Formats: sequence, C-alpha cells, structure tokens
Amino acid sequence: MTVPVRAVAASLLDDVAQGSSLNKIYARAERTVAESEQPFLRELVYGSLRLWPLYKGVTRQLLERPLKAKDSVLEALLIMAMYELDECTTPDYASVSGAVDCCEQLGRPWANRLINGCLRRYQRDQETLIKSLGVSERAALPGWLHKLLSKSYSEQLAQLTDASRQRPPFTLRINTERISVDGYHALLTEAGIEARKAGACGLTLLQPVPVSKLPHFQDGFVSVQDASAQLAGLLLSPKRGMTVLDACAAPGGKACHLAELGATVTAADISEDRLAKVDENANRLNVSITSILSDGRTLHEVLAPASFDAILLDVPCSATGVMRRNPDVKVIRRKSDIDQFAALQSELLHSVWTLLKPGGRLLYATCSLLPQENDVIVGSFLDGEASARTLPLPETIGEPMTYGQQVIPSAVGGDGLYYSLLGKPIA
Repeated sequence: MTVPVRAVAASLLDDVAQGSSLNKIYARAERTVAESEQPFLRELVYGSLRLWPLYKGVTRQLLERPLKAKDSVLEALLIMAMYELDECTTPDYASVSGAVDCCEQLGRPWANRLINGCLRRYQRDQETLIKSLGVSERAALPGWLHKLLSKSYSEQLAQLTDASRQRPPFTLRINTERISVDGYHALLTEAGIEARKAGACGLTLLQPVPVSKLPHFQDGFVSVQDASAQLAGLLLSPKRGMTVLDACAAPGGKACHLAELGATVTAADISEDRLAKVDENANRLNVSITSILSDGRTLHEVLAPASFDAILLDVPCSATGVMRRNPDVKVIRRKSDIDQFAALQSELLHSVWTLLKPGGRLLYATCSLLPQENDVIVGSFLDGEASARTLPLPETIGEPMTYGQQVIPSAVGGDGLYYSLLGKPIA
C-alpha cells in the first residue's frame, strides 16, 4: 500500500527538523510511495531543505502563534508547500489543495483551515514577507553558518549562497582506460543525452538521467562523480603500480578513480555497509582494490608503517561545501559540530601519516568551506610534525589558501572541496 507523496515528504522533512540525517531515513520512506511519484518526492524533500532557512523565516511570519512541538510536522508541510508553489510545475491550486489534504493524512484534520490560510497569504504577500526576512534567511543559510562564510568569503558569498540553493550538476567521470572523453561524449549524443566538458575526464549532463540510461554504465565506462571530487585522483596523479591508501574511502568514487589511473589501491573505511559499496563499484569498473574495515584513527595499528607511496585522506566533515547535495546540513548542523569534526580530522591525519613512505605525498581533502576544518587542521599538523612539508598542488583548482586551495562551488560548476598536498621528505 502506498502513501500520498506529500504526506511522506512532510513527515521526512519533520524528521530531519528533529535531527535525523536524511541519508539514513530517505530510502525507507521512498519505498512507501509509488515508483512514479518517487522523483516528485525527491524534488519536494531536497528542494525544501535547500531553502529551509528562508521558508522557516516566512513561516514565522505566517503563523500568529508558534505551533506546539507535537505539531511540528505542520511547519514542515508549510515549507514544503511554499517550495512547491515557487519551484515546481504543479498548478498553484493543486499545490494548495494537496497541502490542505495532507492535514488529514498527517492526523491533523483541524489544521486544514490554518494551512489554507497561510498559503493563501503567502501567495498574496510573498514579496513583503521575503523582504522582511533577515540577511541569513534570505540567503537560505543558518545564521551561524552565514556569519562564518561572510567572514571567510566576503567576495564569493553571493556565489556560495546561490550554489547552495540550486540542484547539483550531474557529472560523469569517464574511465579513460576504456574510452576517451570525446568517445563517450559521442555515445551520449547518439543516445540523445546532451553534455558539456567538465575538467580533464568529466562530462556534465544538461539534464540528469537514471544511470540505467547511460551507455555502458554497467560495463564500467563511466561513474557518477562531481567535477571537484574528480580532482583528487588528478592531484595525486599516481604512477602505474604506485601503492595508494584511501583512508576514508566509502563509497569508493575516488578510490576507483585512483585504480583507473593505475595505482595499487587499498581502501579503508569504518562502515562495513559503506565499504561494500567500494567493492561493488570496483567490480563494476573492473578494477582491483583491497578493502580494509577499520577506523582510520587506528589504521596505524592495522597496517605497517611506511607502507604507501601516497595517501588520500578525505576526512569526514561538516559538508558545508556540498549543501546542495546534502541539504539537511542547513537544518541539522550546529556550530558546535565543527569542533568535533576538527578533533576527528586531526586524529585521522596523525594516524595515517605514519603509513606514508619517506618521499611520499598525502592529499588532505574535505568537502567543507570552513577554514577550521581545512587550513587550521593542516597548519596545526605542520606545527607539530617535523617530517611534514607542504607541496604546491600541480594545478590551480580554486582560491589559494595558506596551505592548499579551496574550490568555490558555483551553480553550474563543481562542489566546494578543499585540497592540501603534504610531503614527507626522504631523511
């Protein structure tokens, strides 16, 4: 039995607002709606979260008094309905009536007049309501994050905020061991799929398609990977046969890219389920990767010292550089989380450094825009580790920072990743 899609979307949004990670709850909820409605569910949920701080500010003005905690799902319903009115192709009358009908489906039939009245007022007074929002609300960012980004990226703030509100580009990494970029572009054209070049080995589709529609996807010709994420393999540029550790590897996009480039790759991750995805991707791409289930903080207890020519350390982080892909960051992330991530990142860096051979290189990477997780971590490590040196990245990929470079996300470009290259001199 399927559940009405808007009711599922509102319930999902409310769960995120109460602190649940979207990645952990979405798949189960998706299975409760008809397959034909699943794209609409994704649009409602992900789109509403990208604009959550903005619509939450509008909701505050629409409601005469705050909702009771037990009725918080109604705020999620309002936010979802405003997103549908503004961004979806649904006729306005259908968006409003669909939201009103949800009240009964969500067990709050008494709220139908409230929801109808709020949405009618939003349609009538939208411009005034938006103008009354605070600066961070209009930017669709939580206040603490807007303040930090304003301080670090005053000149790029408009670009950052705009990118965080957009649907992410759908970019492919071409397995150039199997086919050239131009060759795969031709296959896409034959299939009626338009694309443009994205970096050295990527193509960005003008419109996303299911991977089942991609030519030779199951044959390993191509992987879905953001253009900025593809830089990791190119920046490490391993020589054939070089031993490389991907210390936080799941789901395996970067590890597989390194293997495609000829490296002998060991992929480690703390999650057994996520590590299985590394093996799944490696099998599809027909590359060999050795998988190790381990917490990166204790890898130095599992692997021999000085085992690897190169290490990729793509650490867990705040995900502030990929908010358009993980929009629940705008809802569940707190400023206090950053110190916790920073402590973990520092531990990981110290742990894996012992595994690097003299003369080797370590690429530190995050999908964060915050210096506290990037330059500050690298700088602190360099201060305490006499054997570490910064190395210039082999190409310009973004804004220069003290110890690396930061890709600034844009509406049509790659995500906001940070990269810093460290070397261990030969004694």
